[in-house]
Amino acid sequence: MNCVAPEGLDLDSYVEHCAFLLTHTEIAGVPQNLPDLRDKIAALEAEEPLLSRQLAFLLGFYEADPPNLPDKVRRETIFALLYAVKEEDLVPDTEAGAGYLDDAAIAESVLSRHREVFVSHCKYHSIEWAALLPAPQS
Repeated sequence: MNCVAPEGLDLDSYVEHCAFLLTHTEIAGVPQNLPDLRDKIAALEAEEPLLSRQLAFLLGFYEADPPNLPDKVRRETIFALLYAVKEEDLVPDTEAGAGYLDDAAIAESVLSRHREVFVSHCKYHSIEWAALLPAPQS
Protein backbone atom coordinates (compact mmCIF):
# COMPACT_ATOMS: atom_id res chain seq x y z
CA MET A 1 0.00 0.00 0.00
CA ASN A 2 1.46 3.35 -1.03
CA CYS A 3 0.01 6.22 0.99
CA VAL A 4 2.55 8.89 0.03
CA ALA A 5 1.12 11.72 -2.05
CA PRO A 6 3.10 12.99 -5.07
CA GLU A 7 3.78 16.30 -3.30
CA GLY A 8 5.47 14.52 -0.41
CA LEU A 9 4.71 13.15 2.99
CA ASP A 10 2.53 14.86 5.56
CA LEU A 11 2.65 12.47 8.50
CA ASP A 12 -0.80 13.17 9.92
CA SER A 13 -2.38 12.83 6.48
CA TYR A 14 -0.39 9.63 5.91
CA VAL A 15 -1.66 8.12 9.16
CA GLU A 16 -5.24 9.18 8.51
CA HIS A 17 -5.24 7.98 4.89
CA CYS A 18 -3.52 4.64 5.55
CA ALA A 19 -5.82 3.94 8.49
CA PHE A 20 -8.82 4.68 6.29
CA LEU A 21 -7.49 2.25 3.66
CA LEU A 22 -7.16 -0.67 6.10
CA THR A 23 -9.23 -3.56 4.80
CA HIS A 24 -11.59 -5.65 6.86
CA THR A 25 -9.16 -8.56 6.39
CA GLU A 26 -6.23 -6.50 7.76
CA ILE A 27 -8.28 -5.37 10.76
CA ALA A 28 -9.57 -8.89 11.41
CA GLY A 29 -5.99 -10.17 11.19
CA VAL A 30 -4.70 -8.02 14.06
CA PRO A 31 -5.02 -10.80 16.66
CA GLN A 32 -2.71 -13.00 14.57
CA ASN A 33 -0.09 -10.21 14.65
CA LEU A 34 -0.16 -9.81 18.44
CA PRO A 35 2.62 -12.32 19.22
CA ASP A 36 4.95 -10.58 16.72
CA LEU A 37 3.97 -7.20 18.13
CA ARG A 38 4.64 -8.30 21.70
CA ASP A 39 8.02 -9.66 20.62
CA LYS A 40 8.87 -6.37 18.91
CA ILE A 41 7.82 -4.34 21.95
CA ALA A 42 10.03 -6.49 24.17
CA ALA A 43 12.95 -6.24 21.74
CA LEU A 44 12.64 -2.45 21.61
CA GLU A 45 12.71 -1.99 25.39
CA ALA A 46 16.48 -1.56 25.67
CA GLU A 47 17.15 0.26 22.39
CA GLU A 48 14.00 2.37 22.01
CA PRO A 49 12.26 2.50 25.40
CA LEU A 50 9.86 5.32 24.53
CA LEU A 51 8.65 3.59 21.36
CA SER A 52 8.33 0.35 23.33
CA ARG A 53 6.12 2.10 25.93
CA GLN A 54 4.04 3.81 23.24
CA LEU A 55 3.40 0.60 21.33
CA ALA A 56 2.64 -1.27 24.57
CA PHE A 57 0.13 1.45 25.45
CA LEU A 58 -1.50 1.34 22.00
CA LEU A 59 -1.66 -2.45 22.21
CA GLY A 60 -3.30 -2.26 25.65
CA PHE A 61 -5.73 0.35 24.35
CA TYR A 62 -6.59 -1.86 21.38
CA GLU A 63 -7.10 -4.88 23.63
CA ALA A 64 -9.27 -2.86 26.06
CA ASP A 65 -11.60 -2.17 23.11
CA PRO A 66 -13.20 0.91 24.71
CA PRO A 67 -16.95 1.20 24.05
CA ASN A 68 -18.22 4.00 21.81
CA LEU A 69 -14.75 4.56 20.40
CA PRO A 70 -14.80 6.58 17.16
CA ASP A 71 -13.87 4.41 14.18
CA LYS A 72 -11.10 6.86 13.25
CA VAL A 73 -9.34 6.36 16.60
CA ARG A 74 -9.68 2.58 16.41
CA ARG A 75 -8.39 2.44 12.82
CA GLU A 76 -5.42 4.73 13.48
CA THR A 77 -4.49 2.73 16.58
CA ILE A 78 -4.62 -0.47 14.52
CA PHE A 79 -2.62 1.15 11.73
CA ALA A 80 0.17 2.16 14.16
CA LEU A 81 0.31 -1.37 15.55
CA LEU A 82 0.32 -3.04 12.14
CA TYR A 83 2.90 -0.58 10.84
CA ALA A 84 5.22 -1.47 13.71
CA VAL A 85 5.27 -5.14 12.72
CA LYS A 86 5.22 -4.90 8.95
CA GLU A 87 8.43 -5.76 7.18
CA GLU A 88 8.46 -2.97 4.60
CA ASP A 89 7.99 0.56 5.85
CA LEU A 90 9.22 4.07 5.08
CA VAL A 91 12.55 3.53 6.86
CA PRO A 92 13.69 -0.11 7.09
CA ASP A 93 14.03 -1.19 10.73
CA THR A 94 17.46 -2.58 9.87
CA GLU A 95 18.76 0.93 9.03
CA ALA A 96 21.32 1.60 11.77
CA GLY A 97 20.46 4.57 13.94
CA ALA A 98 17.31 5.49 12.01
CA GLY A 99 15.33 2.29 11.52
CA TYR A 100 12.64 3.04 14.06
CA LEU A 101 12.16 6.75 13.35
CA ASP A 102 9.14 6.14 11.15
CA ASP A 103 7.57 3.69 13.62
CA ALA A 104 8.07 6.26 16.40
CA ALA A 105 6.71 9.13 14.29
CA ILE A 106 3.57 7.16 13.46
CA ALA A 107 2.98 6.12 17.07
CA GLU A 108 3.49 9.71 18.25
CA SER A 109 1.21 11.04 15.51
CA VAL A 110 -1.61 8.72 16.58
CA LEU A 111 -1.10 9.57 20.25
CA SER A 112 -1.09 13.28 19.45
CA ARG A 113 -4.04 13.22 17.05
CA HIS A 114 -6.27 11.53 19.64
CA ARG A 115 -4.71 12.92 22.79
CA GLU A 116 -8.01 13.58 24.54
CA VAL A 117 -9.20 9.99 24.10
CA PHE A 118 -5.86 8.54 25.22
CA VAL A 119 -5.50 10.88 28.22
CA SER A 120 -8.97 9.86 29.36
CA HIS A 121 -8.02 6.19 28.96
CA CYS A 122 -4.85 6.80 30.98
CA LYS A 123 -6.77 8.46 33.81
CA TYR A 124 -9.31 5.65 33.93
CA HIS A 125 -6.61 2.95 33.99
CA SER A 126 -4.10 4.85 36.20
CA ILE A 127 -1.51 5.07 33.41
CA GLU A 128 0.98 7.92 33.46
CA TRP A 129 0.38 9.85 30.22
CA ALA A 130 3.68 11.75 30.53
CA ALA A 131 5.59 8.45 30.29
CA LEU A 132 4.30 8.13 26.70
CA LEU A 133 5.67 11.48 25.59
CA PRO A 134 9.17 12.42 24.45
CA ALA A 135 11.23 14.09 27.15
CA PRO A 136 11.18 17.89 26.86
CA GLN A 137 14.26 19.34 25.19
CA SER A 138 16.33 21.59 27.44
